[in-house]
Amino acid sequence: MINTGTVPGVSDLTAAEVDRSARGGRPRDPSRDGAIRAAILEVLARSGYGGLTMDAVAAAAGVGKATIYRRWRTKSDLVADAVAQLSRTPVDVPDSGSLETDLRALLRWLVDTVNGPVGAAIRALLSALPHEPDLRTAFQHGPLALWGAAFAQVWERAEQRGELGAPLAGSAVAATASAPILQRWLFDGEPVPPEFADEVVADVVLPLLSVRRPAA
Repeated sequence: MINTGTVPGVSDLTAAEVDRSARGGRPRDPSRDGAIRAAILEVLARSGYGGLTMDAVAAAAGVGKATIYRRWRTKSDLVADAVAQLSRTPVDVPDSGSLETDLRALLRWLVDTVNGPVGAAIRALLSALPHEPDLRTAFQHGPLALWGAAFAQVWERAEQRGELGAPLAGSAVAATASAPILQRWLFDGEPVPPEFADEVVADVVLPLLSVRRPAA
């Protein structure tokens, strides 16, 4: 006998739906997974983590609630999986042969990302991260790892080309590239202007690099 009181929202399902979901029921349709994950991000961006419900996700995805429960038993599982999926969309890391050009392009990409649905969904999750270990792990191994790897690749290529006096990936100077954008995104509550990426490169990163670069 299934105790529906232990799973939020299951009480809204019929007993037959819950029992079929627990046993596996009909085979999962993988084609629906992408629509459901997109719906999770949509609901998060619109209603925040507190307003995320299985009902809202099912409605946004155009599926029945039993379809959701066949995949995820709790809201935390559902969101953690959606966040983890963000790392499966690779960043098109620029490789122009110039650190300045590559940083401008990558920071413009970051601005577009935080201004879009992914950024809105991530911001909605931040308050839940300290209380949801699985969600925090998914966030660290998903978007943060993805973004960090892209920037590390740009720094490492610049080092190989001889544009840097010393390795910078993971350093405080390297962090100054993305930090102003992320700070403005998190605290201003308004979209980050695309041209702000160019300002960060010209007014923050390049001056710091000129100080660190050894004299010829």
